[in-house]
Amino acid sequence: MSTYRLILYQHRENRWHYVRLTYLPEGKLRTETGCCGQKPDLTAVSAVPSGKDADTVLRESGARWQEKGYDKPAPQNVQVLTLHFQMRRWTGYPAAAPWHDDLSAGYLDPVHEVLDSTCNGISRGNERFSGNYLYYYTVFNADLALEAAESIAAAAPVKFLLDIHVGRREKQVHIPIDPNVPEYLRSLFRIVEKSARSIAGEIPTLFPGDPLQPEYVPNGDARRRIRGDEANGLRHLLKEKWNFDSNFWNPLTESSPTKVVFLNGMPDDKMQKVAGLIRKHSTAPLYLLDCEEGIFEISAADIFKGVYEGAAFDANLDWIIYFSHHHTVTFGGDWLVEAVKDIYKEQPEALNAW
Repeated sequence: MSTYRLILYQHRENRWHYVRLTYLPEGKLRTETGCCGQKPDLTAVSAVPSGKDADTVLRESGARWQEKGYDKPAPQNVQVLTLHFQMRRWTGYPAAAPWHDDLSAGYLDPVHEVLDSTCNGISRGNERFSGNYLYYYTVFNADLALEAAESIAAAAPVKFLLDIHVGRREKQVHIPIDPNVPEYLRSLFRIVEKSARSIAGEIPTLFPGDPLQPEYVPNGDARRRIRGDEANGLRHLLKEKWNFDSNFWNPLTESSPTKVVFLNGMPDDKMQKVAGLIRKHSTAPLYLLDCEEGIFEISAADIFKGVYEGAAFDANLDWIIYFSHHHTVTFGGDWLVEAVKDIYKEQPEALNAW
């Protein structure tokens, strides 16, 4: 069974407090309460009624906490933590950069862990340009979030140039424009940049979402990140066997050494069929190379969850699944290509079509 959770917040006595509800794989509900920025001060585990799934259990429990004043806060009521790294220029996705493992191990993973474990932060995305890498987090106790980020940066074994900023909005860095661009176009670029950032800042307010929507937690409480020699070895094998280097792959380029089949989107039922076939035919462990975040060990159930650009594969690298930001899904490997064709034998027009 999978793990799901729901976190709600309440502002009282000038501080944010949380309740974290976790539906555990064994069919139990764990309830944790505390002050944002600190570990839970109360934890209870209870059995759930038989026949109720995770979504129902978490929604019903969350609704009861809503009656006590807990909910999702409006974005304007919380602050934003920005980690601004100035790195050596890199033209590809971050996961392929030579400094990525040191950045994730020394800074990003520890920050995420401390904010997540104390319910004091939610990742709200990132942007990168011209060596500027900015990571944004909604935070509830800004002082403790800043203190944690500074402590982590001080302890990092490999140092990067970092500015830590806390404010009502993300730290903004002007995107540099080539000096050869005419002045009238430079002004236009600045207007578009300002408009885009204004719209992005309003999106959480315009689309608050469902406050009782449970959150899927991959592989239980956390995914296992692959680093160091193991990660470098997998990257080398992916390049050697599949010509994949953490960047665009088929169908955007003709980079695969063997024939592939791709789909422009894929419904959940067919994803589940492919995941079932992989469980049967593949050699454990399974891996996901997320081009933004790095390499992780995953389960077959996690293959199709939340990948923007990257590739899934197993220890033997006899097959590969590539996910692109264009929402295409590409399959490589003799048996997997034939399996996908068989799944779509009633819809052959869906294969290799834009």
